[in-house]
Amino acid sequence: MTQWDKDSLKSSIENDIRNRMRTKPCRDRGSYHGVIWGAAICLLGVVLLLDRLGYVSAERLWRFWPMFIIVPGIASFAQPGRRAWGAFLILVGTLFQLDSLNLIRFRWVDLWPLVIIAAGLMIIWGSIESRRVRAASPGDTHNTMNVAAIFGGIERRITAHDFRGGTVSCVFGGAELDFRDAEMEGEEAVLEVNAVFGGAEIRVPESWRVEVRGQTLFGGYSDSTRGSAAVDPNAPKRKTLILTGTTLFGGVEVKN
Repeated sequence: MTQWDKDSLKSSIENDIRNRMRTKPCRDRGSYHGVIWGAAICLLGVVLLLDRLGYVSAERLWRFWPMFIIVPGIASFAQPGRRAWGAFLILVGTLFQLDSLNLIRFRWVDLWPLVIIAAGLMIIWGSIESRRVRAASPGDTHNTMNVAAIFGGIERRITAHDFRGGTVSCVFGGAELDFRDAEMEGEEAVLEVNAVFGGAEIRVPESWRVEVRGQTLFGGYSDSTRGSAAVDPNAPKRKTLILTGTTLFGGVEVKN
């Protein structure tokens, strides 16, 4: 093996170690999620085992079936980006548990307004969080945006040279936003996207990194950007577009 090959291999190994060290904290953030789910499965197995051995009656313990809603709620509440969804699951699970224990009585169909209430609370929560993040770097109206698509659609190309953030609301409608000609002077910008029975398609430059901090309730986010892949650690630090807001029965897609 030539000296050039040895130096190239050594550099490749060093870069790989740096990448693993940088991405390790991100994986640790969701460690509690696995612990909670693992504990729940172990508890279920213990109950079934004791039932087979005749020590307990699993049929009587079935009164606590709402714990299958409460436990995922606790797991979601432990994640910073899903606390509103976790609180909603905990609330619904607690109501079902009280009903199962005959402490209160109601029908399943009586709870559907909770979905609307939860959607409103999640939008309020997302709006407060996005404003808190943007408070550190306020911008003028030329570098921000505020658009709404209600029972319709909008298309917008953003060409600001110092984009700071903004708000996008899609209610029974859709929005197509193109940021490929936009630039950031700061390190990050916050875009609040609320999609209620609607959706948004966002195109960003390949030099931007996307970070999703939004809340989802029967909806989802999709990050198809090429920037989500590993990058050269020696390359300049990329700008970050932070997505906040709420997705209810809708979706948000980000791509290049």
